[in-house]
Amino acid sequence: MPGPYVTDIPRIVVAVVRPAVHAVAQRLFVLTTERAGSAKYKPTVATFYETGLVTAVYEHLLMSPTLAHLEIRHEMPYRGAIGAPKRVDLWLRPPKGGYQHLIEAGDFTVKKVHADLKKATSLNPSGANWFLAFFRGEEAGTEPADLIAASLKRRNGLKAKVVKFNPALSVRFKVYRPDGTSDWFGAALLRAK
Repeated sequence: MPGPYVTDIPRIVVAVVRPAVHAVAQRLFVLTTERAGSAKYKPTVATFYETGLVTAVYEHLLMSPTLAHLEIRHEMPYRGAIGAPKRVDLWLRPPKGGYQHLIEAGDFTVKKVHADLKKATSLNPSGANWFLAFFRGEEAGTEPADLIAASLKRRNGLKAKVVKFNPALSVRFKVYRPDGTSDWFGAALLRAK
């Protein structure tokens, strides 16, 4: 049994992270091989822009047959009472309205998680609001569930009154390059309380 609040949508979001990241890694290799400008700096998923990773996740969500009944958007603008619309990284809902899932995404920092979940909750007070955290570099060598558990215990870490986390909604894997080197990549889906 996966645990509380692990339904199809969050389970599939986490499941598509691996193929999405591998797709980005493959494109980076194909596009930069034999390019003079890439000889010194070889782009990898460890250094690639968050937006490119989120776009790849979005593309893989669109290909999911389980989510075919949902409207899925990327960078969806939401209009507030004042000012320009705020944008949400990923947005899923039934086509004629209904229970919405807003997902903000990015590299894991406590400040970013709290700020993005606060924004999503203000835009979507009656739906599910998520943060898809990416773990890259040295921190990706540790299980995302362990990093989040440690952060929840720290005084200046994630606040349990703001964030819910189920370890079943995390993943960690290696992304191999043709030269034999590899990078760890991790992701976890955190839910606003």
